[in-house]
Amino acid sequence: MTREESVSFIEGLGTAALACGLVIRLRLHAASPLPSADPFRWLLAGAVDDLALLATGAAAFLLFFRNRPRVASAAFATLAFLVSLLTFLWSEALVYFGHPPRRTEFAIGWDASFLAKSIDAGFVLRAALVLAVLAAAAAFAARRARRVAPLLAERGLAILALSAWVLAALPLPVHLRLTSRHPLLVLPGLIRDPAAARSVGGAPSFRRLQAPGASGPRVPAPAGLRAADAPHVPAGLRPNVVFLLLEGVRSEELGAWGGLKGLSPRLDDLARRGVRVDNAYSPGTHTPEGELALWYGLLASPRSLILTEEPDLPRGGLPEILARAGWKSFLWIHDGDQTFYRRDRFYAARGFRLIDGRDFDPNEPRTNWGYSDKALMRAAVRAFDRLEEPFAAMALTVSNHHPFQVPDDATSPYEPPAAPGGGFVNVPGLSRILGLHTGPMLKTIHYTDEAVGLFFDLARSRPWFERTIFVISGDHGLPIAPLGSTPTPHRFAALRHQVPLVFFSPLLAGGLTLEGPASLADVPATLLGLIGMKDSAGDGRDLFGPEPAGRAVIAWDDEGRTVTAATRDFVYHAVLAPDGSGTIRALEESLFAAGDTAGASDLAAREPEILARFRASVLAWAASSP
Repeated sequence: MTREESVSFIEGLGTAALACGLVIRLRLHAASPLPSADPFRWLLAGAVDDLALLATGAAAFLLFFRNRPRVASAAFATLAFLVSLLTFLWSEALVYFGHPPRRTEFAIGWDASFLAKSIDAGFVLRAALVLAVLAAAAAFAARRARRVAPLLAERGLAILALSAWVLAALPLPVHLRLTSRHPLLVLPGLIRDPAAARSVGGAPSFRRLQAPGASGPRVPAPAGLRAADAPHVPAGLRPNVVFLLLEGVRSEELGAWGGLKGLSPRLDDLARRGVRVDNAYSPGTHTPEGELALWYGLLASPRSLILTEEPDLPRGGLPEILARAGWKSFLWIHDGDQTFYRRDRFYAARGFRLIDGRDFDPNEPRTNWGYSDKALMRAAVRAFDRLEEPFAAMALTVSNHHPFQVPDDATSPYEPPAAPGGGFVNVPGLSRILGLHTGPMLKTIHYTDEAVGLFFDLARSRPWFERTIFVISGDHGLPIAPLGSTPTPHRFAALRHQVPLVFFSPLLAGGLTLEGPASLADVPATLLGLIGMKDSAGDGRDLFGPEPAGRAVIAWDDEGRTVTAATRDFVYHAVLAPDGSGTIRALEESLFAAGDTAGASDLAAREPEILARFRASVLAWAASSP
């Protein structure tokens, strides 16, 4: 191989690798539960990353192996395969997890059983196709090199590489830019610093519920101020407290919240017979944020996952209050892995016993994320039988998670009543592809509903059942299109945060509905009010007590870097970003009437004073100290 043939081969294979990256990203955009709203710029940004890597490698190899053109060609072929293969693996991870994976998710992703359950025939076929295409492109480029003169030499490739790096480094406003980046550029930062992708300027960790226009942290309403007819347990009784935290279950689809008939009969029944919160928001978009809200009454942090990255804080929540008041046992049980998000370190330090998938019967049904939700419910009831009362416990499900595998112990298959609609972005001819996640998600929601029903069927025969308050809620919503429609950005935010929330107990009168808006961070204060305790936990409020005037419920979506603030009258959204001085700014603001669930009319331009009050509220929340 001559030097001229080597350069021609590198040009041909490099072009093929660029095209391969483009096709992989097109597939990612079609299959991702959270595609970019700027598809053209998003695809172009990814191509620039690939071009920078390939052109830099080509120029370096040609210069370093100046007198060994065959070695230069082989080195570049290895680089082209690596660039394309990593792009493929990154796209598969993004589709699988639904967001850029963090260090904790990388850790669980290498688990042998997780990989065995997750790598299906489709993945193997797609990987083989990528490798086959690149091999064919290399063979074609080698034949082409013998008859086509190169267009560029080292200098031209160096100029091309420099230009691509400049474009890649520009802070262009591309929606979900992180998901289009080449993994060689983004993974080192995610692995080294798990908080890097969440940072909006190094703001303090703990966030407060705010009234629009508040200039500082909101002071919670004094504990004990409750409506005269508010429910409560019999005086002097110390009830057990059980959280059923449901992975990815949002209120959009559930029948009791106006969703699909027949999808969630057991949850609907609990909502009718218990206390249902009509408009509840998850503080964040990750399970640890929901857990921290339920135990400690805290909101999500734009800077970090507090439970994972600051496990020694806080120490003044529901577990500590109940322990001081005489509660004997604390348990956290999950059908996955307790070390995921480092929950083992967080809960063990607070006196919890922990049970996870490693303690389950290996013959129980499994999915890629762990044992089935029904296996969890069976194990939870057996574990509660052995706890000394009064106890507090959380059972955390996992089956309703990407890629939505229905476990083998499902008993009543569910078929959606209509074909799924499009995803977040309408693409002609691709609406079916963009909606593929909706149908499988509905089936696993129905399965989780079965598991909840199994739990209560088993629990009713136990002596501790009559002395227990149950809190059933979703941990967060999912970025999946609703059945039969394409969400506006406003409705998409609701899909990420609006979750079911039910208080149910034989000790309490049921059949009540609380209007909201409420936050999962309100649960600890509400529980303490139901029990009759005067303590305060976190920054939430007793939902049976007075609502502070103008109080806004705040929710944070770190994937979109978007904050949502909701009052009874309005819902506000903004993207938070630091300016050059590190000060956090609110960008891309929108404002909707609370009744405008579809997001048909943005009131931001017509209501500047209301918009300004919300802006002040969320900026005070983002900058507030503990």
